[in-house]
Amino acid sequence: MILFELLYGLVLVAAVLLVIPLLVVMAGIAGAMMLWILAPSVLVAALLFWLLFPHFAGLVTLIIVLVIGLMLVDRRQRQAPVRRW
Repeated sequence: MILFELLYGLVLVAAVLLVIPLLVVMAGIAGAMMLWILAPSVLVAALLFWLLFPHFAGLVTLIIVLVIGLMLVDRRQRQAPVRRW
């Protein structure tokens, strides 16, 4: 009976080790998409992060600058006229 429990534990550990990297990649992709689509909410989250953890002011400033830059690039791409030859 102990052998079956050991094998069950090994199968469970193997399944978890296979699933965790997939979940991390999916979370990274989802985070990037939310950063691109929901940029104003990211600014609010960065402001809250800045207020809660004031020691990370440089990191929060970098995040805010990057998000504002992404918003400006996105607006420029939407407003750019279509050139037809």
